[in-house]
Amino acid sequence: MAATDSPATTRDATRRPHPIWSALVGLTSLGVLLQGLWAGLFLRPDADGSTWYTLHQRGAEITLTLAAIATIAAVRWLRRRRDLLIGTALLLVLLVAEYFLGRAGDAGLPLHVPLAMLLLGLAVWLPMAARRR
Repeated sequence: MAATDSPATTRDATRRPHPIWSALVGLTSLGVLLQGLWAGLFLRPDADGSTWYTLHQRGAEITLTLAAIATIAAVRWLRRRRDLLIGTALLLVLLVAEYFLGRAGDAGLPLHVPLAMLLLGLAVWLPMAARRR
């Protein structure tokens, strides 16, 4: 500890999430939000939807990749914040399940939509939990 650091400052620095993890989780959360928007655009009865469907599919792949990298970052930098580590890993696991349900087509739809709502809640909770000390 440097001579100018107080114990409280050092304690806060060790509990504060790593900025790279924060950015990755923020982008993942944005991806989850946009997935809902894009799904709504291609599910409209009056819409052709092919462009929005493709965007929804590519968005899922990007969001899943960001969640995987965020999980690696959490393992690397957030071992002391078990809530964030477990939450990030859970986000990844649920996104993998969501991805495969989406790939299953109409057969996966009854679980795909409710799981999307759960993912949205987790995507909002995770950055909020990170702000708590």
